[in-house]
Amino acid sequence: MPIELDDIEPLLTEAEEAFRWGGQQPEDGLDISDAGLIQLRKACRSLSGAYRLLSDGYYTLTIEAAFTSIEKTLLFWLIHEGHHDPSNPPQSHTTAIQRSAEVGFISDEIATRLVDLWRMNRAQTYYQDGLATQERATALLKLATHTHSYIIDLVRVRHECVCE
Repeated sequence: MPIELDDIEPLLTEAEEAFRWGGQQPEDGLDISDAGLIQLRKACRSLSGAYRLLSDGYYTLTIEAAFTSIEKTLLFWLIHEGHHDPSNPPQSHTTAIQRSAEVGFISDEIATRLVDLWRMNRAQTYYQDGLATQERATALLKLATHTHSYIIDLVRVRHECVCE
């Protein structure tokens, strides 16, 4: 039986209105106007959440959050260095990786491997074609943490980081 509008209409309307109206309570640490720092801090939140999810055994979500952190951290760097217009949202989850290679921040080999890792593992795990494991989640989370730390140290913005 398909879901009909009557089945979800009040909740759908409530969700639409929540995204339409301002004046709401933002997440701590994200109530800033600098587009680059927002991406950085979203990456921090993704990392913090990933560690909690990993410890609770949610490996699929850990993988998702780790990939998000890598994407947001690279996007932070691109915005910070003037290589990305923050008013132009990325076209895909791999845009920041590919753009980072285009401007020479990461090598083509690293970009290819990250994109392949995303395509072969993140997408497969997310859509349950692949199996999320503790070992996979842990390895990707280590990569995301190292990437994040490397970039914030390179740009010297550790003081802006809200990682836990």
